[in-house]
Amino acid sequence: MDGSARVRVTLLGAFQVTRGAEALAIPGARLQGLVARLALAGGRPVPQSVLVDAIWGSDLPADPAHALQALVSRLRRALGSPSDVTQVAGGYRLTIDPADVDALRFEQLVAAASLDDAVTLWGDRPGVEPPAVAAVDPATATRLARLSIEAVTDLAEAELSQGRPDSATARLTALLTEHPVHERAAALLMDALAAQGRQAEALAQYEQIREALADDLGTDPGTALRERHLNLLRAEPVKETKPAALPAPLTSFVGRTDDLARIDALLATGRLVTVLGPGGAGKTRLALEAARRREYRDGSWLIDLSPVTEPAKVAAAMLTAIGLRGTALFEASAKPVGDLDVLADELSGKETLLVVDNCEHLIDAVAHLLSALLPRCAGLRVLATSREPLAIDGEALVPLGPLRDTASVRLFTERAAAVRPDFTVDEGNLDDVLRIVRGLDGMPLALELAAARLRTLSLADLASGLSDRFRLLTTGSRTAFPRHRTLRAVIAWSWDLLSEDARTVAERIAVLPGGVTPASAGAVCELPVEQAQELLADLVDRSLLQLVPGRYRMLETIREYGLECLAEQGILPAVRNRSARYFAELVAATDPLLRGPRQRDALHLLTAEYDNVLAALRHLCDTSDAGLALAIDLTWYWHMLGRHADASYWLGQATAQPGMHHDIAAGALLLDAGAAADEVVSRLLNYPELPPFGVLTAAGLAARAGIDASPLLQRLADGPDRWLAGLARITRAELAENDGHLAQIDSDVAVALDCFTESGDSWGVAMALPMRALLRQYDGDLAGALADLTEAKRLAQEFGSLNHSDETFIDLRLIDLHVRLGETEQAAAMIAVTRDRTLRSTMPGTVVLLDAREASFRLRTRDLTRARELIEAAEAGLSTPLPFGGDHGQALVSAVRAELCLELGDGPGAEAALDRAYAAAVNSKDLPIVATVAVTVAGLAELYRRFTDGAEILGAAARLRGAHDRTDLQVRTLSSRGRLALGEERFAAAYERGWQLPAPAAVTRADPARLHRNGSFSG
Repeated sequence: MDGSARVRVTLLGAFQVTRGAEALAIPGARLQGLVARLALAGGRPVPQSVLVDAIWGSDLPADPAHALQALVSRLRRALGSPSDVTQVAGGYRLTIDPADVDALRFEQLVAAASLDDAVTLWGDRPGVEPPAVAAVDPATATRLARLSIEAVTDLAEAELSQGRPDSATARLTALLTEHPVHERAAALLMDALAAQGRQAEALAQYEQIREALADDLGTDPGTALRERHLNLLRAEPVKETKPAALPAPLTSFVGRTDDLARIDALLATGRLVTVLGPGGAGKTRLALEAARRREYRDGSWLIDLSPVTEPAKVAAAMLTAIGLRGTALFEASAKPVGDLDVLADELSGKETLLVVDNCEHLIDAVAHLLSALLPRCAGLRVLATSREPLAIDGEALVPLGPLRDTASVRLFTERAAAVRPDFTVDEGNLDDVLRIVRGLDGMPLALELAAARLRTLSLADLASGLSDRFRLLTTGSRTAFPRHRTLRAVIAWSWDLLSEDARTVAERIAVLPGGVTPASAGAVCELPVEQAQELLADLVDRSLLQLVPGRYRMLETIREYGLECLAEQGILPAVRNRSARYFAELVAATDPLLRGPRQRDALHLLTAEYDNVLAALRHLCDTSDAGLALAIDLTWYWHMLGRHADASYWLGQATAQPGMHHDIAAGALLLDAGAAADEVVSRLLNYPELPPFGVLTAAGLAARAGIDASPLLQRLADGPDRWLAGLARITRAELAENDGHLAQIDSDVAVALDCFTESGDSWGVAMALPMRALLRQYDGDLAGALADLTEAKRLAQEFGSLNHSDETFIDLRLIDLHVRLGETEQAAAMIAVTRDRTLRSTMPGTVVLLDAREASFRLRTRDLTRARELIEAAEAGLSTPLPFGGDHGQALVSAVRAELCLELGDGPGAEAALDRAYAAAVNSKDLPIVATVAVTVAGLAELYRRFTDGAEILGAAARLRGAHDRTDLQVRTLSSRGRLALGEERFAAAYERGWQLPAPAAVTRADPARLHRNGSFSG
């Protein structure tokens, strides 16, 4: 037996202990129970009393301590190494890593949102208590069983959001077989069935759970289930019900019942409530508890502002927390949208709660943002926490006082029992407990820190130590609030009781506002990762750190104390430098991974560390020229998530010597401002190597300045880097689309998709698929185009929620494809869904585009009355800002007005509308838009019986878009009429003349002024 190999314990299935590859024999239920209870502690000491109770229960041996010692001796022999089980003060400890205990590993995976791995590890019986755990720790077994059910449900929800309803259906069906009254699982199963077109089965599922709830619990289905049922009966799309994006509580909530009731009442009648109190008063915990107790249809979100240092970036922090994109992903011509507008657009029409935590250091910025956001989002409620009021209209305050004695004692007792399971309050120790909780002024954080000391101190020693510490307050600041002085005293005492290494770690990780991992702690503290991890665990034990999914987090009050300690020692700048170097190197190493098969992991890493990265970026911008290099390394991350406002802000904050980085920053700022500078463009185009964001910046500026960027794009397209070749080709294709060069687009899109697929870049594939869908549409492969758009949307959603421009872009394309396919019912249903979402938007310009699209649809179905209403509404909305540009909107709306006039035989009306449409289309410099107008101009020619002109104009329209587009219903109808009037040969010849025109001549040929009834026409 290799005594140096690690011990692993299996508790979730059949009990097993292994060392390396060898299974160890652990005979007997009591010996196995000893292993199980020690293993559940994950390498931490377990008191003797806890072990005795777990192993023998009420059937105690005559001498429990001796019996336990004998059992431990047997276990040491079975494990083959006496050092594996060590005796510590008051108990025993098994030397094992938590990751080597499958039950603890399961919890770690769930906390890290690695749901697939967690569910696989648990096995095929979610909700069943593991027998090995239940035998020694029934409460933990119950908790694990419940967690397994939620893990399966969360995984199914993730599969559903990723467009995999079949997988979610199978998983949820199996779960509900064993747990038929799990409402959330049933609701998700209804969604999954509906997503596959299985509405009848979804309705049957509702009836099943309704009956199960009535039979088993004597209750009715909840709101979420009833709403889904009603929508299915109405044949309406199921509204997505977002889960509350709030962290799960790690401990019980104690006291504050009056405060909870007040918050609930205020949120029922008002929309902004601020919980006030000093650091450590329990504001965050109270706010989260209040948020959990009220259901909001569209979810609740925690916005933690403690890591945010820039007042201008509060809205961006909210976008990040909610998981929203910034600017559009698919529509390159869409106008940039500010963070406030994106937030308002997402939250408008929804019933949502934002818990905005730690506002005090950004009080003015938060106040201004909420003052603008709340009036635009009628269903939004905000529960803020701060050390001072926001002082804006409609704010209701909930100031926090100390916990009452009863609640203080209960909180202290529960937290003490967590570190000493045998701790209880009785007549013998009640005086000491009261002396402690009253001395701590009922401050929750102070009580928790004090209770954590009972791991190594007796209650009497704790009371005595706190009394000594409080006496020192008389020499401190007399101007500080008493409760603040009390809390600082407890933190200071907790600090003093740390080992030197632990104190060093606690102080240095305080520079990390976004939480800490063993790797970042090791880098900042100059320690091996393994040692850093042990010290972090020690700080968790002492309540100085909290373990949250994927990392450790330090409460802001404790972090402030750590920063003060560093400042007093004069080493704060040095520690910040070390942290900034680490995160700059981390981003530099991670940035290339964003463009390959590991891009989701890279995105997850950068998102998790984003607050720390921005703190590093701020420090570097303030202290050196190194900030720009870090900002440039972040540009592709910002670009992928549509965070162009962040890119512009930080590129503007950073400074550097003249060179490539300086020119990229300058170019990006010019692009964002809608300006151009020939000298900057020329330098960018001449750099032998540019990072990806530099390529996009150079191409965008060149297009705006009228400078040819093709040499740069051709060099990259022919270069050895396959991903850069893909980027160059898709960029060139986007530029070529506006000029109607479809042959160039066809070649570039095919190669770009190959490049991105070979590189493993799903984001790049998502970018390229809509362009291939357009090519397939022109080729008549409508099913292929539909599949491409659907897949592009699915892939894009893996990188964050699509913003309104993206949703509208995809939906309008899909509606058009359904119309071309003759699927009028599907087109009408999609129009209704899109209209419902658009009407809830705070960006009214998108309604104009939808009105124009639906009006065209109604013309095809001969509903002229409804078409007229929609056109009038669209024309009235043209004064509002449009997401794709005013000229585009004017051209499309006026062209549809002209179509209506043609249907009514109103030539003069069609002429006037087409004059407006043509002028706007030409001004847009977008040849496919000119082509759209030209097709309606061909309709005007046919109205005037000028069929030869109509055929030539149809050919010119094809030249402008670069393709014949024979599946377009209007083109097909006009072509049929032209062939009938002219005959096949004459029509084909006229069409060919238009097709052969150069682009400028084709634009001129489409001018409706040349077709006015009373004007002359020259062909």
